[in-house]
Amino acid sequence: MPDESLESGLGENVNAYSSLLAVKEINTISRARTLRLMAGDIIFGVDGQIYKDGIIEFQTLMEECDEETGVLLTILRKDCIFNIIAYGPLGVTLEFPKPEDLEEIVKNIKSYDFPAREELIVFEVLKDLYRRCEIIDTSPDPVAFYVPPIWLIQNRLFEPLLAVSVIYAITFAVHWVLFVISYILLALYFKRGYLMMLRSFIIYKEYQMWMVIAARDLKEVQITVRKIDEKARFRNSLIGDPEPPQEPKKKKRKRSSIPGT
Repeated sequence: MPDESLESGLGENVNAYSSLLAVKEINTISRARTLRLMAGDIIFGVDGQIYKDGIIEFQTLMEECDEETGVLLTILRKDCIFNIIAYGPLGVTLEFPKPEDLEEIVKNIKSYDFPAREELIVFEVLKDLYRRCEIIDTSPDPVAFYVPPIWLIQNRLFEPLLAVSVIYAITFAVHWVLFVISYILLALYFKRGYLMMLRSFIIYKEYQMWMVIAARDLKEVQITVRKIDEKARFRNSLIGDPEPPQEPKKKKRKRSSIPGT
């Protein structure tokens, strides 16, 4: 829910949010770099609440967090707000926001509605050199387990689809019991490895892991990515294509009063 103390007016409340955290520097090898955090990002939410503790307390929280559930962090980057889940120390140098920037920061976050942790899905965003993005929903997909061929078709993985179809055909031709056994074994394999398979085939197409975002749905992810990269494009876009760059207006040539010039 939006923070009620912020809604009552900024003037008296700005100083109460001086303990928000700003990313100053990011270590070369760090979890923050993997999560695509940037210098200047503001960490203003922790597990669905405005963060009001200090830097040391935050570092302690990240060091002691559960490695399986992690900590939900809400980030402000300019006018874009997004959520990530970190599963340990970020590997960054933190500082408090500068007083002259604090009022603008509070204006940007005052009406933000923190989502409940159970509402969020972790999405992986991969991007190529042409700013085309592929988004992977990492929540469990029962189709991959129960009907692997359908899942392969949905994700346009035609090479493994061919291999799976050949296995089904050969085992069915030998004996239906062998077909059932192969179907169950492949289903178990897909249940454990379908995300790795999908990720590997997207990377094979020269995409690179770009961001990991926790969001309510696919549309929210696309909106967030478009705010961060205004030229990002999506397959099956829910928000349309990016606006084409505007061509500069040609200046009209002034006519000379001298004939022939």
